Amino acid sequence: METPRRQRAYCLAIVIVATILCHRAAAQPALVGEMEAAQLLKIKRAWGNPPALGAWSAAASAAVAHCCWPYVGCDSARLVTSLALVGINLTGPVPDAVGGLSSLAHLDVSDNYIDGTFPTVLYRCRSLLYLNLSHNYIGGELPDDIGHGLGPNLSTLDLGVNEFNGTIPVSVSMLQNLRYLVLDSNRLTGAIPAELGELTNLETLWLANNPFHAGELPASFKNLTNLTKLWAANCSLTGDFPSYLVKMPELEQLYLNNNSLTGTIPPGIWGLKKLQRFLVHMNNLTGDLVVDGFAAMSLQVIYLSDNNLAGRIPEVFGRLENLTHLSLFQNNFTGEIPVSIGHLPSLNILLLDINRLNGTLPSELGKHSSTLSVVMVDENDLIGPIPEGMCARGQLWFFSASRNHFNGSIPASLAKCDTLVDLNLGSNQLSGKVPKALWTLGQIEWVILDNNRLTGSLPVRMPSSLVRLYIGNNQFVGRIPMVAVALLHFIAENNTFSGEIPANLAYGMPLLQRLNLANNKLSGKIG
Repeated sequence: METPRRQRAYCLAIVIVATILCHRAAAQPALVGEMEAAQLLKIKRAWGNPPALGAWSAAASAAVAHCCWPYVGCDSARLVTSLALVGINLTGPVPDAVGGLSSLAHLDVSDNYIDGTFPTVLYRCRSLLYLNLSHNYIGGELPDDIGHGLGPNLSTLDLGVNEFNGTIPVSVSMLQNLRYLVLDSNRLTGAIPAELGELTNLETLWLANNPFHAGELPASFKNLTNLTKLWAANCSLTGDFPSYLVKMPELEQLYLNNNSLTGTIPPGIWGLKKLQRFLVHMNNLTGDLVVDGFAAMSLQVIYLSDNNLAGRIPEVFGRLENLTHLSLFQNNFTGEIPVSIGHLPSLNILLLDINRLNGTLPSELGKHSSTLSVVMVDENDLIGPIPEGMCARGQLWFFSASRNHFNGSIPASLAKCDTLVDLNLGSNQLSGKVPKALWTLGQIEWVILDNNRLTGSLPVRMPSSLVRLYIGNNQFVGRIPMVAVALLHFIAENNTFSGEIPANLAYGMPLLQRLNLANNKLSGKIG
């Protein structure tokens, strides 16, 4: 039987042990905080104590202080879970100390000056979900074991715009939870691995702008049915347009431009209801645009230029209320431009030049879109007048329609377009006086009106922004300008200019490089 003294001693021991345990429990978070703060300070020192990390200070490394430092995120246990060090002028390799942040789930060091090779120290960060090393100067080959080394839960791997070379490691296919894989704009070579088709959770895949070996997009990509964005521009792709892409119902953005794809555009591509951006320019695609079953009413950007496509422009393009960019130039399209194109409410850029289009420019062009800024229809067989409303919404800055058969006069409304920078109406059948308002535009840089039947005169002082003026082979009269301070090219041969050439022409046009005033009625000498 225990004595009272022994009972008291026993109870006292229990109290002492409980007190020690409570003290340790209270001290544990503080210890964790100090360790995490120390790790961050190591990272700061390894990067040369950059000014952006000036607030990371040992004097402020209390138990929770590091969680309040700029660019740092913590969990409830005060463990660092996020470093978002974007665009803060970091230089040098990724420090080894980063691997000491055992709970790090989000690391973004994009848009810096980081170099070295791929930081395998990150293999120690087994909680990593998001890794963005893009827009840096990291080079060398990607490690063969990258798919084994990075945590199995990684959902984002962005290595774009660096200097990685060699091939894409097959082990990347081990990262089965990847939803976002970005490898664009590096120096990657070899074939695009078919094993990437095993990443069936992928939603975004960017491979563009790498010097891969010429070859087809892997057939295994047909398994990537969750893709919303596929960017494979400038990847040395060959073969026919991949037909399996029409079976990717989630596809929103498809970039296959600047390759060597052949064959026709599958009609099913226009059946993708969620498609917003479709860019296949600069390939060798042929055939007509077959749009049966058109359902891609969300399209915002269509770039089909610089191919060998033919036939008519689909009328349905004029019903795409979200369409901002329509680029069909340098093909073999024929027939008339759909009238409905002129009614597009969101149109910003229209490029139809170098085709075989006939008829007129839609008379409503410019009246319904508050953003219309660029129109190019050069080198077609278009006739009729220039639409009056081209600059009706006050945004037009580039209008080029040379080498057609346009007739009539230059609309006064176009000549008064304050936003206009470049105007090219050369080699048409335009006539009448050029509105004087054209020569008062404050931003105009290029005016090309040569090879028409235009009349009128030029002011003594030309716009201070004007760089190139081509008005040869017309019927201009009067004296030539005395002052054009920015003019580089002044080509005005075969007109009816008269009077003396200004004696101080070189002073009034100090930047002039090319001058042609042949076959006029001028007198005097060029000083």
